[in-house]
Amino acid sequence: MSIEITYNGVGYHVSVSPPDAPAWHSPHALTPTEAMTELSKRGCHSTDVTDALAAANPEWFVEHDREVRRRRDEELSAFLEEASRRPRKPDG
Repeated sequence: MSIEITYNGVGYHVSVSPPDAPAWHSPHALTPTEAMTELSKRGCHSTDVTDALAAANPEWFVEHDREVRRRRDEELSAFLEEASRRPRKPDG
């Protein structure tokens, strides 16, 4: 499988080619997390993806970790907000 990832200082441009995955390229720069998701959907192995990210930018995982934490915080905030709007049953 041929995975090519380039880092432009802001995001990652990604392409993959056959035989192991259909030809595809990102329409715009992606975050590392988006790149992992898109390539995984296309059948790329996670080790191949992380190796390609590391070749493009050895510090890619810092951005990925930050994005994962941000997404978790957003999901938790949305959950807590929704829970606070639900009527509470009286104790007893």
